[in-house]
Amino acid sequence: MHAFKFENYTHVNFNMDILKAKLVWVDGRCYRQLPLRETSHADHDNQIVQPVTSISHRDEDYENTDLPVKHRGDVFFYVFVIPKDFVKYVVGAKAAKKKQIEESTSTVLEIPKPTDLKNTDEADITIIGKSIGSVVRSYERVRRLVDDMRWRTMEFTHFISIPMNDQNIQEKFLHFKNDVLRTCKGSQGIDDNIFVSPAKLHLTIAMLTLLTNQEKEKATSILQNCKNYILNLLSGKPLNIEVKGVEYMNDEPEEVTVLYGKVKETKSNCLQLIANKLLEEFEQSPLGRRATYDDPSNVKLHVTLMKAKTGARGYRETFDASQILEKYADYSFGETTVSEIHISVRFNAGKNYYQSIHVLEL
Repeated sequence: MHAFKFENYTHVNFNMDILKAKLVWVDGRCYRQLPLRETSHADHDNQIVQPVTSISHRDEDYENTDLPVKHRGDVFFYVFVIPKDFVKYVVGAKAAKKKQIEESTSTVLEIPKPTDLKNTDEADITIIGKSIGSVVRSYERVRRLVDDMRWRTMEFTHFISIPMNDQNIQEKFLHFKNDVLRTCKGSQGIDDNIFVSPAKLHLTIAMLTLLTNQEKEKATSILQNCKNYILNLLSGKPLNIEVKGVEYMNDEPEEVTVLYGKVKETKSNCLQLIANKLLEEFEQSPLGRRATYDDPSNVKLHVTLMKAKTGARGYRETFDASQILEKYADYSFGETTVSEIHISVRFNAGKNYYQSIHVLEL
């Protein structure tokens, strides 16, 4: 983290002359009286007036903020880290967004230059203002902008997963695969390439976008902090689940994009509660998001078995699963005991499973 040079900001104006302008009354209306900026045609003694707006910011609204704003003399400042990929959005074209935030919050943003970010994945942002409230308002503007651009511009990089690839399930999955290829090979889109690798069978709890080492550490901490909740919920009992039957994501069985195995617990509802809790914690972070197929109340517990290929233009192709749905409606892929929850790296599967940055052992 770069050093904050306080002495550079001891004489910053912060537009306080505008915020505390003299008020004058003309024909029953109240106006701000502001100094006229110097131009080649302006007399230094000339002044203009501007109508008072009804909107005002009360710094006392932020006195109880949890943000650890520091101060020295009458200057307040706060330093925080964002992924360097978002610096361009905070600055904006020709620094327009940066200026907009500064002017609307009466603060100064100190942002590293691109040349200073070549060997790092993070950028330190320093906000300097004349009050706690101005610093907090500026921080909230930047934070909301970064959160918004995270989901609008960035791909998911990781996901919370539960491995479902023990030997018993893999063997039954391979039997299912071979039988489908033998008996349904005439169905549209059915071929070997749309089946998931047996070693990668898993439950997905939440999708994550982790762009820096700091965000990876935060995600690890969130998952680890859920351990007591999970253990208390299980009360020393094993979390046994079964994968039985098949279902599909979209509306038409003849045009399926994803076919999955249905997951159910053998003796309790703990898995659903655990999945919902994990998703809730990561959504609040806000490093994670629910998958598009989840309903608002519950994580969709499923194990993807077959996934249609992506076409040349990026469109997902489909396959005809009508025969599979009928034949394997009650097929059991086996039972397993959940013993681990992973933060897995997308598109980075090893020989036995996806590479993980953290494993929570139960």
